[in-house]
Amino acid sequence: MAQYTKKLLGRLFIFLMVILGAVANWFWPLYAWIDDTSVYRFIWLGIFFLFLDIAIEMILQTLKQLRLVMEAVNYAKNIKKIADGFKVVPNFLLKNNLKADYVVVGSSGVWLVTVQVGGGKITFSGDDLVQDGKVMGGLLTEALSKSYTLAGLLKEKLSRDFTVTSVVAFSSPLADLELMPNIVRGVYVASGKNSIALIENTDVQLIDKNTIEEINKILKK
Repeated sequence: MAQYTKKLLGRLFIFLMVILGAVANWFWPLYAWIDDTSVYRFIWLGIFFLFLDIAIEMILQTLKQLRLVMEAVNYAKNIKKIADGFKVVPNFLLKNNLKADYVVVGSSGVWLVTVQVGGGKITFSGDDLVQDGKVMGGLLTEALSKSYTLAGLLKEKLSRDFTVTSVVAFSSPLADLELMPNIVRGVYVASGKNSIALIENTDVQLIDKNTIEEINKILKK
């Protein structure tokens, strides 16, 4: 979610700069500094409409970015409502500069969730996921890499093998996964709502309460 928030703040800053430029252009017009002729007035008016066009585009992009942030926020709220006994750790830092959006530990196993925002039709090209015509290159490979890295960490800390299952969760209610198989290349792919139900009801590796607490303590550190 942090990456979308940063983009949103960046767009807001640029939008404010555009507005300041438009205001300056309106109150201190170009022709007032050079020469009050029809040519310079035409140039001044052109600059004004250029600022206006940029401002409108920035507003549309900012609203889109805000929607993506809200999708991520809503998913964060929903996953915290997962069934009792499950532990949720957000933004878990792994080795090799990798980060898991969420690690969920419960009686059904250890799960690593990658949240993907934005709507559109979701399909599988045979190599990668495709969202609304855009190839999500490396998304599945990175999700698996994170799972293997986390499994290695848990084995190092607890001297026991754990299966870490990857899930790519599309948080937008506008994401169409009708043509998507449930699992591709060892990674589950689901809507935001279904991803939580998947974790609750799919027993990959049964884990007792004491082990859940042990893993949760490791993740919290």
